Amino acid sequence: MPTDTTTINLNTKGVAQNSYDAIVIGSGISGGWAAKELCEKGLKTLVLERGRHVEHVKDYPTATKAPWN
Repeated sequence: MPTDTTTINLNTKGVAQNSYDAIVIGSGISGGWAAKELCEKGLKTLVLERGRHVEHVKDYPTATKAPWN
């Protein structure tokens, strides 16, 4: 173990790859809009979502039904 100096071993490439200007929690109406605005302003943005994966059309079983059904 060094006594006079300490060597710090940083993975700077990993730090740069995992650094964000903004983190948005949830992709609902507000989170989705916030992420869109941040990205359009050029910020590196991470969106975290807890919900299940949704496939467009397949996972909307009532999309083609009449509103009263």
